[in-house]
Amino acid sequence: MLSTYPYRFVMNEPAHDNYIICTSIYTFRSTKSNLVYLVRVEHYKMDIYIIKFYLKSNQNSPHKYNLLTNTYEPRRIINTCISILMEIFRKDPNASFGFIGANRLGESEANTKRYNVYKKIVTTYMGAETFYHHYNIDKSAYILINKNKLKETPTLIQSIEQFFIDIYPSLED
Repeated sequence: MLSTYPYRFVMNEPAHDNYIICTSIYTFRSTKSNLVYLVRVEHYKMDIYIIKFYLKSNQNSPHKYNLLTNTYEPRRIINTCISILMEIFRKDPNASFGFIGANRLGESEANTKRYNVYKKIVTTYMGAETFYHHYNIDKSAYILINKNKLKETPTLIQSIEQFFIDIYPSLED
């Protein structure tokens, strides 16, 4: 059982471009630091959900994903995000998930500290039975591809990669 913080669904934001179907917003409060976090789950075509989170107090910062909290509680925060993803998976059994381990200010994008922490936790709790783990160390990007969906669409990995390169050209090697 994951040690998590209680979270709540806040709202679905409508799509603002041709790629995102909608963005679900969740929130939770750390009982250790008493800080409030916002979690954004972007639902893309091909049943892909990308999760992002940050401190609510940093929501207007252009660097909200790059800032450190210095609360030393990443495991429980990431576990809470995993719980949100698993709730989505129960509702959408075709779901695949992804994240980018954002670089700290001044850190290279490649193989970031956050990426390594996230990867370690995700590989511990989201095994290879349900998801194929695909990653790009140079971009600190990680995708959990639904194996049932992959059986149906053998070119799914390439399609997902191309889809995100089309949206974010900086992901191309």
